[in-house]
Amino acid sequence: MIGFKVNLSWHYLVLFSPIFIGATDNPSFAFFLERQLTLYLTLALSFGVLVGVGRFFLKRNKTAPSTLLLGAAGLLATVASVLSLATLSADMPWRIASVVLLGFSEAFLMFLWLHYYMEAAAGHLFRSFAVDMMAGGVIAFLTCSFVPPLSYLVTLCMPAVATVSLIANWRTIEPVDAAAPAPAVKPPRKSILRHSLKTLLPTTVYAFVFGLLQGGFINSGIALLMAGNAVVLVGIVLAGIVIFFIPEAPETNADIDTIHRFSLLFFVLGIVGLSFLGGGGG
Repeated sequence: MIGFKVNLSWHYLVLFSPIFIGATDNPSFAFFLERQLTLYLTLALSFGVLVGVGRFFLKRNKTAPSTLLLGAAGLLATVASVLSLATLSADMPWRIASVVLLGFSEAFLMFLWLHYYMEAAAGHLFRSFAVDMMAGGVIAFLTCSFVPPLSYLVTLCMPAVATVSLIANWRTIEPVDAAAPAPAVKPPRKSILRHSLKTLLPTTVYAFVFGLLQGGFINSGIALLMAGNAVVLVGIVLAGIVIFFIPEAPETNADIDTIHRFSLLFFVLGIVGLSFLGGGGG
């Protein structure tokens, strides 16, 4: 689905590109560490709130959320992107506010896409995510290669493309009969909690360690802006290929366990490689 690929590309650009962060030789780049910390915290808190209350707001319609809600999410993401670009050289309070809005809008749009996959296309998520991840990396890399203002225009169109695609995909889903009986057998609550922790904890640890790594390198004058880095793009493609060929075994969670093992290996090798290369100039 082109929309989710574009959404992932926008996600990469928000987190790891000079388009939203500023060039390393620009005075605005001095705000890099504060900007990243604010963005990471906003993403984490926003996802936590959305996961906590999302089912309550979406349970009345278990197929498509309202078009108004989806459109509002896309509009918010576009406005947040514009404000983030417009405040690159502004005073810190304005930049902080724009980053918070950008982080929330990013989490909101991603949450709605993941809701679509869970409710409407759960059987296709595992295989398609590997392809979406690779395509998103390629689109982000190409966007970083464009000369401004073209790179800015392409970036600002991404939330709209992702939203229109999401609305179009929801409309292809048959409505669920509200009177249909719920499944008779539900997994135990402890099993669901164990699976959630098994999935979230490694991701949380990786994000925390990467944040420390990124902060450590910036203190040495090296910025890890990976969206426009060809070597990182090769790594994204390699990871996508590995995920694509991992055997699916949802009843045993073997696929998630295998992904975590590979991700730990890649993560350690990446940190070691950065140390040997001195950050590679970003």
